[in-house]
Amino acid sequence: MSILLVGTTASVAQADTGVVPASTSWVSADRGWVLGVDTLCPTAKCTQLVRTLDGGTTWTRVKTPALSIPETDRLRVVFANDAAGMVTDGEQLFVTSNGGTRWEPLGMKGTVGALGFDNNGFLAVIYDGTSSRLFHRELWFGSWQPVPGVEVKGRAFGEIAQGQVSLSTFGVENRYWTRSPAGWFEEAAPCDIFSATQLGNVGTDRYALCSFDPGFGNMTKELRKSDGGPFKTISTPPREGITTGFAISPEAALVAATGRDWSFVHRGPGEKWDTLLTLGGPPFEDLAFSDAKHATLVRGGPGQEFAEVYRTDDAGLNWKVVKI
Repeated sequence: MSILLVGTTASVAQADTGVVPASTSWVSADRGWVLGVDTLCPTAKCTQLVRTLDGGTTWTRVKTPALSIPETDRLRVVFANDAAGMVTDGEQLFVTSNGGTRWEPLGMKGTVGALGFDNNGFLAVIYDGTSSRLFHRELWFGSWQPVPGVEVKGRAFGEIAQGQVSLSTFGVENRYWTRSPAGWFEEAAPCDIFSATQLGNVGTDRYALCSFDPGFGNMTKELRKSDGGPFKTISTPPREGITTGFAISPEAALVAATGRDWSFVHRGPGEKWDTLLTLGGPPFEDLAFSDAKHATLVRGGPGQEFAEVYRTDDAGLNWKVVKI
């Protein structure tokens, strides 16, 4: 099913929570989280986290740290499982190890970049005003500690996937590390210094989407794969849209992109790519698979023309709105 809409009037998909969605994270087809702005708050400037255990049929409010509503950044939520999660407004970062019953702050000053997890705990890229570094925190206790050697000067674009980290400053450097039982080791980067890098995994295979050569509402995109050796280009998604997201599972690869007042989800990487979701209005963010067939994304957010969560149950062939 291809969906084509033109956004002309303000619309917010909203159930009984009173929350306008800004970010979403799902750990299975049924269990997910949404962070957004609470319209029931008297000041209209409160953030609120809600969770579902039944695929979005019902939602429950969860204790939420005091986050600011960013003017230029985004509210973000990411959970690894029912217990371990993070929320940020770009300057503050809070983690929970018990599903939101208790939240612990970052404990240092810095700008929060990419977020992720490894088998032992939380990962975050933090820019301290001089360098961008990967920090790690144990799941159940302890403080954030820098990962030795995973650092670049300046404010870098960061990307974290299972066992992979990329840090890049456009036109200057693009560096890449992988994790083994012995620690993090630098390898040749999958994309060059003029590319944006998104990372993913399917089993032991590593994937990278390299996006470069931007034009008016489009850019070149190359899907590259490593099965232990160097990354090699295996497929070329459509040029339509500036890349805003990438997700891959055993069923499909999905690329979110936006440009010329339209946003797209391209689906591959078979013999050809299809564009099965096309909507007018704001960009798609937080594109991610929770299992082989189920993926979600956020369209727009608070203060934008639309603020909606979409999901697919068939690896991107069909999409529907999840009411929050």
